[in-house]
Amino acid sequence: MAFQVTGFGIAYPPHLVPTEDLEKLAYKWHKPSPALDKVLAINRRTGIKTHSLIYPCVDLPAPISIKEVTEIFLKEGMALAIAASRRAIAEAGVSVDEITHVVGTTCTNVSNPGFDCLLAQELGLRPSVEKVLLQGVGCAGGLAGLRLAASLCQAAAWRGEPAHVLLVACEITSTMRRDELEIISREQKVRIGPTLFGDGASALILSLTPGATASVNRGIYELVNWAHLTVPDTHSDLRIDVYAQGFKPTLSARIPTLTAPCTPPLYETLLKTLSNKSAFPTLPFDPREFDWAVHPGGAAILSMIQQTMLLDRDHMKASWEVYENHGNTSSASVLSVLDTVRREPGREWVMSVAFGPGVCAEGVLLRRVQ
Repeated sequence: MAFQVTGFGIAYPPHLVPTEDLEKLAYKWHKPSPALDKVLAINRRTGIKTHSLIYPCVDLPAPISIKEVTEIFLKEGMALAIAASRRAIAEAGVSVDEITHVVGTTCTNVSNPGFDCLLAQELGLRPSVEKVLLQGVGCAGGLAGLRLAASLCQAAAWRGEPAHVLLVACEITSTMRRDELEIISREQKVRIGPTLFGDGASALILSLTPGATASVNRGIYELVNWAHLTVPDTHSDLRIDVYAQGFKPTLSARIPTLTAPCTPPLYETLLKTLSNKSAFPTLPFDPREFDWAVHPGGAAILSMIQQTMLLDRDHMKASWEVYENHGNTSSASVLSVLDTVRREPGREWVMSVAFGPGVCAEGVLLRRVQ
């Protein structure tokens, strides 16, 4: 029994916005102040060159309402999710009738029915397709969704059935920007969300035993193992709450020091809990013999994981590339990193980690197939 990622699809909005444009936006609608000036100084040091953003929802005289935030997601976000899904399905070489499950994840929409249902309808999937929507997992959503997709494949294997799981992560975080600047200016609180987040959607197909049907092409990655852990007493350090003006992220200064220490136990768990180690004779045990696909939550997070695991920047170059060019697109980011990793020759084995509210950490172990 083998679970393989057989297709990827990545979709960003057409606007790549230079990082310095946040300063223009802030001073267009607000006067200089200690908190605002400090946030903009942080913005200049993030290491992000451009953000992928939806316009015109950012450049407005006042924050928009949660109703308008929802409308933007259901229009602009759904368009990105549909595009990413179609690309993943096409690369996987499956028809829409062969999709057995849909796993959706987002932290920037709370519609009912969820966007997974709307997506399935727009793609023309069968009414019997099993759908699950993950909410409340934030930036960890990409790998949490992959963990769930693997469990769905296991259930299908138990029933003796094939599985092609469409995993879709979609985030429109730019709707937070205008309200965040308002809060910073009004309450004189330093909030770094506007300096980090961007918009985008990522999708992949996880297939059980590729090759079982003639329509399936060769895989990209084999998903070998997955793990999850929660850091106790950290609920207030990383959270996203819903307000009248939309979603408000809380990111404490402790996040890098909370997330990096999760990486060694995740790494050890992924290696030690393999029940069929003999089936993977090339599996290394030195972290430096893996390519690392780390969720690009911020420069401090990436740098601290590099230091903790004794890695070079080259081990995580895909994470840095996605971070510098698009910013942090929350749950969609890490899937984009995995897609970037596979596009260049590299090490056979890939370790991927991501972090979200809780603070929760997700880890997956993959092997390149191609």
